[in-house]
Parts: sequence; C-alpha cells; structure tokens
Amino acid sequence: MKVETLIKKAQEAMNAKGADLTVDGKWGPKSDAASENFELKIEAIPDDMTPPVEPPVTVDGITEPKFVIVKGVKFKDRGDYKTPSGKFKGMTVHYAVSGKKASSARGVIQYLASQGFGCAAMDEDGLIYIPEGFDIFKTWGYHSGVSKWKGRSSVSDINFGMEVCSFGRNPPSSVPKSDTRTVTRAQGYVVSGTYEKYTEAQEKSLINFILWAKKNNKEFDLDWIAGHDELREQAGKLGDKQDPGGSLSMTMPQLRALVKTKAAKLGI
Repeated sequence: MKVETLIKKAQEAMNAKGADLTVDGKWGPKSDAASENFELKIEAIPDDMTPPVEPPVTVDGITEPKFVIVKGVKFKDRGDYKTPSGKFKGMTVHYAVSGKKASSARGVIQYLASQGFGCAAMDEDGLIYIPEGFDIFKTWGYHSGVSKWKGRSSVSDINFGMEVCSFGRNPPSSVPKSDTRTVTRAQGYVVSGTYEKYTEAQEKSLINFILWAKKNNKEFDLDWIAGHDELREQAGKLGDKQDPGGSLSMTMPQLRALVKTKAAKLGI
C-alpha cells in the first residue's frame, strides 16, 4: 500500500468520526492533531510496521535502542553523510510539532518522506521510528534547513536528525498543563513561551541513543550535538526555530556536558 493511500484512508476514517480534514494523502499538523482524538487501528492493516517489542539488550552500560521500521515508507536516497567515514558527525535535536503516540511518530515519518525530508522520530515511550532502508549511521536527509554550527553551514548532510514527538512551543489546549513547561523570558537561543515537555522516557532514550551512537560511530563528535534553535541562531536567524527550547528539561549546553561526562565514564 502506498504511503499516500494509507494517509488518505486514515484521513477518511477520522472525517467519519467528525474531523474536518482535506483528504489529500499528506500528513500535516491538522491530521496529526485529529489523530490524538482518534484511535487509528493501524494494526488492522496487513503491512503494519510494528514488530513485537523484545527485552532491551544492555552492553557495557548502554542499552540497544528500540527501532520501529515503518514499512512501505522510504526516504529519498541522498547517499552517505559528507564526512570522511560517510557516517554522521553531529546530531540535531528537534521537536516534531505533533502528538506523542506511536501513531503520531509513524505519521511524522510518513510526512517527512512525502516532503523530501529525512530523520528519525521518537514516540512518548522512547521508541525510535525509521523508514525502510534507512541506515542509522550513513543515510542522510534534509531536516536542519538554514543552519550553522562551528563555522559549518547547512549541517543536514553531516548531522543525524531526531524528531522527538511533542507539540513543542504553544501546544494546543488539549495538552495538560502538567505536561508543559514555561520559559518566562528568552534565555540566549531559547525563546520564551510555554512548551510541551518531552517525557522522561523520551529524554532517557535520547541520552541513551547518543551514547550508543558514540560507541558505534567514531566520527560522532558530542560537541556537534545541537538544538535546531541553536543552529538557527548561529545562522543569524535567532528565534526562527524554537526546538527543542523548553521542551527539553535542560539546556543544550547542559545536555552536551551530561553526555560527555557519561561517555567518559563508559570509556567511549
């Protein structure tokens, strides 16, 4: 089943339950918001992508990340990262402007593919969603747009991208206040406002993924982990993007310091 057909069927089903969506086969913010109030029966589709969840495997203090392959979806093949090893050097942390459920994470991957973008997505439980044929370390796709880090412009072709499922800044009223965090005034690159928080499971999974990637990819430089908001600021567009901003429980410099400390203790 083609991705566009799958999305159209989902939009038609949500419209039958009262949603007012344009059935165009494109998964955008309106479709994502509607899916939060509609239990999509994806498991009824024969080519569903959800594998049985196996017990996590932990080696040397690092847990193997849990990946879910979204079958029937592929990103545009842009080749390997533009680094000496062909593997990613850095990582861009995003929020997806979406709900957090598994259906939302799948929808993010489908939407990215339909728009010619490419990176991973993480649901509320920390599961990481990728399309078919996606090499975690070597397959790059556009996700950072106009960006700059340490003097290097346009970092999508050297930075892995992680879309953490969250509505981010100015979430809809359906998000409980207990799930939000307010930044009362701008703090450097962090824009003031109310943000939907990443879940504890998402932050743990994000940190674990970084350590796992560092262990398995010598090209990966932890100083090249950046927020989308930081990359925009460095490119002269402060405030143009706000992710992760207040969705993350710490600043990006604090995240870099944390993972570097953990990596040193693990000897990686």
